[in-house]
Amino acid sequence: MGEFVGIDPLGADKLIRQMETGKDILGRTRPGLEAAIAEAGEDWVGRAGVTAMHRTWWFFHESQQDLKWRVDTLKRMVPTQQKGMLTATMPFSNQTEAAQAAKKDAAAITEALKHHDEHLSGQSWAEVEKAAAALKGRIDDPAYAAALLSALGPKSFQKLFRDWMNNRAAAERRGLPPEAAKRAGEGLPGLLAKAFAGAESSGRLGPEWQKMVETAPSDILTALVTLAPQSDAFLAKVATNLLNRPPNSDAFPTDPNWNLYNLAKAFAANPEAFQRFLAEHPKEAGTMLDAYTIRSTGVPAYEQALAEALHGALKPDSGTAEVRERAWLSVINSIGAENTLWVDGSLGTFANSPISRMLAQNIKPILDHLARGQATRNSPKMPHLAPGPPWDKLDPAVSARFMGALMQDSAAADTLMKAAKEYTKELDMGRFHPFDPDNYKQEAHINLAERTGALANLLLAGSTYAEWSDDEYAERIAGYMLMPVDYLDQYFPVASKIVSTGKAKGLDEVKDLLKGMITDYLDKKTPDTAETVVGKLIDEQIAWLDHSLREHGLPAMTTSQQALMRDAMEGRVQSALLDALKRRGG
Repeated sequence: MGEFVGIDPLGADKLIRQMETGKDILGRTRPGLEAAIAEAGEDWVGRAGVTAMHRTWWFFHESQQDLKWRVDTLKRMVPTQQKGMLTATMPFSNQTEAAQAAKKDAAAITEALKHHDEHLSGQSWAEVEKAAAALKGRIDDPAYAAALLSALGPKSFQKLFRDWMNNRAAAERRGLPPEAAKRAGEGLPGLLAKAFAGAESSGRLGPEWQKMVETAPSDILTALVTLAPQSDAFLAKVATNLLNRPPNSDAFPTDPNWNLYNLAKAFAANPEAFQRFLAEHPKEAGTMLDAYTIRSTGVPAYEQALAEALHGALKPDSGTAEVRERAWLSVINSIGAENTLWVDGSLGTFANSPISRMLAQNIKPILDHLARGQATRNSPKMPHLAPGPPWDKLDPAVSARFMGALMQDSAAADTLMKAAKEYTKELDMGRFHPFDPDNYKQEAHINLAERTGALANLLLAGSTYAEWSDDEYAERIAGYMLMPVDYLDQYFPVASKIVSTGKAKGLDEVKDLLKGMITDYLDKKTPDTAETVVGKLIDEQIAWLDHSLREHGLPAMTTSQQALMRDAMEGRVQSALLDALKRRGG
């Protein structure tokens, strides 16, 4: 018979730690005290103290075990994030009672399963499910769950899953689709998955259960992580093992692969576990993100499920900054790898990709790292531009391919451009004038200008992999080209709202001019080469800057200043722009 309990888990955990400290002190004191008593012999007056000390140690130990068991059970019975007192009626009064009940229930299930093996009928299977129904209301107790699994053993445990699938989801041979997973969660597999979660997360399972990860069929493992929230460590073990199995290693390689979908859903439900998995297992993360994997699962919903999981792991402020950045690196290195199928076209474009849109949505906080990497490539003699670890190991060419992969989705491309513009504004570029006589301020200008130009360069380089219409292409390239111009325009004061409106109108006009030049080149309406067009585009940037200065009542640039600014802009964007136009225009 259970009892009603109320426990503050945080307070209980503190008490458990205090008792552990007491045990440690007693454990270190006991040998010296016993030796002193033996040496003193009859002269020692506190001989009974040793017995009391032993009893105190065991009192602490047994109290710890009982309190931890109660806390573990209560946390599983009342799944909540609230702090303070939690209350519930415990299924059992103590761990011994829980273990005895588990052994009895396991025996009943085993007997019913044996009977089913003899008859293989719907009725005999119903008897197995009836026996398993006794687990309801009990499996939240980790002592009960551990004793139940110990009595069943890994072999019978897996057989129960397999027999349920054969009887209740016979057509599903590569993981449970959502409808079947819902039924499983309400039936025997759901009870077993919850029992496993309680026993494994509380550290009560033996090594044979950890070994099961290496040998169990994929659909059983993904059912376990789908039907109940497993520990972060177990989820990572399952994912690592499954993603290292040979492709199509199961018995039905042509069926839709719901195993990957279920793994992605399990990670979506545990964002911090997925964040650590991405950071610590880049090879396996690459398998999940592989374009061929995504397209060959036969489950279109897999890409959406993976996008949801990635969003939880990579969105700003999720988990810890250090782990989140390493997770981003795994994603970028995977999608932007040298031979990535995300951009080579053999699988078609990812024109409506929820993954691309999600990554573009969350990319803003890491744009500075990407821009610094490209800036270092553009200006290797300016080491202060370099990104810090671990971003210093990222190849800008990989970043460009990554950008290009995302840009194949038009909505993602627009989101990237918006994030890039916000990034340039947040650099607070107006602090330093490009021609300030103060050397420090000139250096600060160069630093900010290099990073802004590098980001534009990266977007231009990525555009070579995107598959847009000619009009989309010209519109976006013109926008990327204007990023450094818009940046420089931040330095010069806007005297009034009217002038500000005129500035915006002027930017729109020059953007239309740039777009027209690019369109004419793509449509073969001009004999100009790509090199000539690039030169004209950069000339227009300088002309707009000079015009902007005069419009705001500032002195026009001198010839040498124009040449300086032209060289700077050319150095930051020319190579990427030239490559983009040549690839697109032939």
